[in-house]
Amino acid sequence: MNISFTSITLNHSNGERIEIELNEEQLAEQPIDLLTLQRGNAASLIADEEVPAGEYEWIRLNVVDNQTFPDMYVVREDNGGTADLAVQSARGLQLSSGFTVPQGGSADFTVDFDLRSAITDPQGQDGYFLRPSLRLVDNSEVGAIEGTVFSNVISNQCNENTSFNGAVYVYEGQNAEPIDYNSKTDKEPLMTAAVEQPESGGELSYRAAFLTEGDYTIGYTCDADDPDADNDLTFTGTRNVTVSANETQTEDFDGSQ
Repeated sequence: MNISFTSITLNHSNGERIEIELNEEQLAEQPIDLLTLQRGNAASLIADEEVPAGEYEWIRLNVVDNQTFPDMYVVREDNGGTADLAVQSARGLQLSSGFTVPQGGSADFTVDFDLRSAITDPQGQDGYFLRPSLRLVDNSEVGAIEGTVFSNVISNQCNENTSFNGAVYVYEGQNAEPIDYNSKTDKEPLMTAAVEQPESGGELSYRAAFLTEGDYTIGYTCDADDPDADNDLTFTGTRNVTVSANETQTEDFDGSQ
């Protein structure tokens, strides 16, 4: 899934709106394939920009339209062709979560996309829509959860005729009820992490990164292949995990509860 940005808009609490245009070098590095930015990988969008200190109310990622190069598109898994990708809101991808830039200091943030929630395939229309299913996190306050998903767990849940190896769902708080997206409640998953084989080889595994320190509930499921549907999910090994900043917690799924 490829996306291109043109600028970033910041809204200061004093009402000042700051527009940061991407330079030629930053534009040349696009489009960005978001599917390559999993397992904690990230791409730098802007760096070393000076902005006024203080509280900011929101940030907006402004994207190109489909008539501009480099464009935005999705590569189809079935035939390798491409389909247009458009943003539903004319305002771009806006995050309403506030953040602080310290006086005389620096700030380092990551915008995390949850593609399972963000991508929609509207019926009767060509192409896909990208919804603003984003989180803004302070990189000094985040950790990660990772682990192996054993083959017996995958074979017990996944259809042998599919290449899909399931996903690990992450919920805020301990003992959270595991439900799917589109359930129209405030208890939907915070994020999901695909189960796949790392480029370095080895066992099938997952990594859920950029998690603010705190308590979470995680569970593995193979009933998550259709992100547009509210599925009745079956989970294996649902458990509580506490994340600490700058640390990675290991939680394997070996079939135990």
